[in-house]
Amino acid sequence: MIEIRIPKEIKNYREKLFFGLTLRQCICTAIALLICVPLYIFGNRFLPQEAVSWAVMVIAVPLMLMGFFRYNDMAFEQFAVEIVRFMFSPQIRIYEYEPPFMGFRNAYIAEETAAELAELKTRRKGFFSRKRCSRFLQIQQK
Repeated sequence: MIEIRIPKEIKNYREKLFFGLTLRQCICTAIALLICVPLYIFGNRFLPQEAVSWAVMVIAVPLMLMGFFRYNDMAFEQFAVEIVRFMFSPQIRIYEYEPPFMGFRNAYIAEETAAELAELKTRRKGFFSRKRCSRFLQIQQK
């Protein structure tokens, strides 16, 4: 009987092309081979073997990481950018807390204050003078 593997999470599915490698992995491996093999073969004429070997590793490792490295569903480039951003951005965290409904509360208080002020202006002027209204506004604005 033929069995087909179905991944549990469809987002994690990667289509395999050659030898169980994805397209990205095939391309990065091909680029690394196209650069590093001629460098190793022809570089021995100009540099000592140890220096050529180090040059090949310095070139091949980032290329292979670009193809094969994945962390939290991020490719190597995205991960490297996040690491650099983390290392060179300021690490000061400012704690500010505002309850979730504070905006609604402030809007409600502003509406109530405006309604009370409008009511004060329509009443008699004898008891509620301008001086008291302005003092009331100053208290409400604090």
